[in-house]
Amino acid sequence: MLKKKYIALFSLSIVIIIIIVLFIIPVYSLELRSFSDGEIVFSQKVQPGDKFTLKYTHSVAKTPVWEIFTIDKDYQIVLIETDFLDHGAGLPYASFGEEMFVEEDGKFKIKNMHRVMPSPIYYMVGEIREIFFSFKNMEINLSLLLGDKLLTIEIDKNNLLNYLLGGRKLING
Repeated sequence: MLKKKYIALFSLSIVIIIIIVLFIIPVYSLELRSFSDGEIVFSQKVQPGDKFTLKYTHSVAKTPVWEIFTIDKDYQIVLIETDFLDHGAGLPYASFGEEMFVEEDGKFKIKNMHRVMPSPIYYMVGEIREIFFSFKNMEINLSLLLGDKLLTIEIDKNNLLNYLLGGRKLING
């Protein structure tokens, strides 16, 4: 009888430890949401060093611009590079501080940027601007998907249990 009590107590302890671990382990996700209704357009688990790109057609120059972002060790979104094909009104023209302005692969690039972005990033998607979001092997045509809509981009902090269950945020990020 005593042996059964110890086994039950041990089993209960293991279950409690697992539940505690599931609530403690943080999971960070990159989320793109429609600002007006909060609908999630994209959500993917991220870790420091992950990169994503926003590519859009510049409204004046009518040429593509690529903004390349990374996730830093503190799970902040950081603009690290801007690529473009042409010079002109509204396009980058110089680098600042430690940044480097280079011509590479047929593009002008501002590299070595380290611009920590506010959270969330408010990003206006325009139906005619051809805005694409790329992450790892995925590419989403935001203009086609959303039309004219304000989007928020941010890192969401959740716990492992809620993430696995597909639930909403429990931990404030």
